[in-house]
Amino acid sequence: MAGAGYKSWVDGDVLSAGDVNTYLMQQAVMVFADASARSTAITAPSEGMVTYRSDADVIEYYDGAAWQPILDQDVIEAKGDLIVGTADDTVARLPIGTDGYFLQAASGETTGMQWASIPAGKVKQVVQGTTSTPVTVSGVTLGDSGLSATITPTSSGSSILVIVSQSFGSSKVGSLYTGGGFKILRGATAIYDALSAGNYAGLFLQVGTSGSPAINSRIAMVYLDSPATTSATTYKTQMAGYIAGINMNAQINSTTSSMILVEIGA
Repeated sequence: MAGAGYKSWVDGDVLSAGDVNTYLMQQAVMVFADASARSTAITAPSEGMVTYRSDADVIEYYDGAAWQPILDQDVIEAKGDLIVGTADDTVARLPIGTDGYFLQAASGETTGMQWASIPAGKVKQVVQGTTSTPVTVSGVTLGDSGLSATITPTSSGSSILVIVSQSFGSSKVGSLYTGGGFKILRGATAIYDALSAGNYAGLFLQVGTSGSPAINSRIAMVYLDSPATTSATTYKTQMAGYIAGINMNAQINSTTSSMILVEIGA
């Protein structure tokens, strides 16, 4: 019978029909086409017997009352399903959660776990863009500074904190002053303006006599945006001089500029 354990044979021992049934047949992994073929062949199974069913590709054992799968082949139903314990030697399926959710302990749930949304005000992801390529824009027409970063919000209700640290410079030949400003854009929409008339939040230098004034500095810009989308969204900076003839420079001497995008849950 199954469960007889292991028997060591020595020279001269006779292998009886009972030994074959007990130590070979009843304690082997027997292969059957299906459950019906198994029932026909094994009319009185013993506890501990193990069989393999070709129709379901499943290994099963007899627990003394019924055939049970060693591992429930049907517990996984879809991509991302998790197998979790619900009790001693008992497992269940936990379906994949919603995109952007996280797995947390939940004693009140049957599986002891659940998928949950990230609480409001929590950081969901951080993206950084950098460049050290020098760029020059001449005159009062806005031009790209070469710095950008792209983020795909996980929720349309999220806010995006835009943090910019960028190297800028301004110069003009034969003038009393030089200077320029900057903008942060989401796509083609300006969301932060340090360039408009009267707004000298960018660079400005005035000298006492006409010459060739020049100023270099690292500018920090911070803005909290609400893009209301879950599509890939690109932010960038642009620059321009306050008057014609001014050159605006970014990434002076190949200095690295950076833009950090932080998604904050609603």
